[in-house]
Amino acid sequence: MKIGIFWFYSDKIIGIAHEFNSNEKDSIGLIDSKYTHVEYWERINADIPELRYMEYDEVPRGRVIFDTNKNKMIVYLDETLIKRSKVNEIFKFFDITLDQVILRKDPHYRV
Repeated sequence: MKIGIFWFYSDKIIGIAHEFNSNEKDSIGLIDSKYTHVEYWERINADIPELRYMEYDEVPRGRVIFDTNKNKMIVYLDETLIKRSKVNEIFKFFDITLDQVILRKDPHYRV
């Protein structure tokens, strides 16, 4: 299981998925990635030339965090990504399975 940020572009997940330490939880028991979409977008732009003229919020995106209270991953995502094939790609990218996840639409990630 990994946490991080992602975009769904050209039928694949791009972003960063990384390990986490359960000691890194915040005051309410959540472990979030230190990466932000705004900052990481610069790396994505460098790797994928056709995205250079797009803003980070023009591509469907989301974030995966860990909830230590529920012992589950929480996947916050744009509602356009709530389709079995897309969710399965997210699960693969973050090395998680359906029984480990809570999916949540989040207006913050709306395109």
